[in-house]
Amino acid sequence: MESVVRQILDSRGDLAVPVAQLDLAANLFDAGLSSFGAVEVMVGLEEHFGSSFPDRLLRRETFSTIAALIGAAEELHRHSLAA
Repeated sequence: MESVVRQILDSRGDLAVPVAQLDLAANLFDAGLSSFGAVEVMVGLEEHFGSSFPDRLLRRETFSTIAALIGAAEELHRHSLAA
């Protein structure tokens, strides 16, 4: 799951720091993630898993670290399997 999140961040996040250099707890907004970039990452995850983000995950904290995005991606994956 980490590789999926990193790939989407790399292709859609438009970060100022290479994704490969960020650890799981690095603040993505400090690394250059904008609100537009967060939306792009969300869309990328939704497309990958074929599932929409639930409203309760639509908050800044969900997009603040790679670890938080992995948690959201795991939830999207579970939701797509249940559908």
